[in-house]
Amino acid sequence: MGDTSLKVLLVEDEPLIALTMVDMLEELGHQPLEALNGEQALSLFGEHADIDLVITDLGLPDIAGDKLADTLRAGAPSLPVIFATGHTGQGPQPIQATPPTAHLGKPFQLAELASTIDRLMAVARQA
Repeated sequence: MGDTSLKVLLVEDEPLIALTMVDMLEELGHQPLEALNGEQALSLFGEHADIDLVITDLGLPDIAGDKLADTLRAGAPSLPVIFATGHTGQGPQPIQATPPTAHLGKPFQLAELASTIDRLMAVARQA
């Protein structure tokens, strides 16, 4: 696991999944900011200029997760984003470097989340 605490914007519309993900992020030593939809995410992002990473569900009720990422990246083009989705049939997908992007299939384990964050942030630092 990484030794750097990150400020993570977590965007998840399912309260129980969000609670679990907040617990996981805190266990990894990160500082989660929780949003239940895209509107809340945009508001939090505006209030916190020091967000290091975004983890968003792709299927939000008010905006698709990829569209939300595009909007957030308009002001922060190199913002690392992890797309979490329950609609994946594949195993781990490769990390994309530009812009730094990863995909994570739900449900996932703590070690899988930690590994994805570490790999994505390593790629983001090199970009």
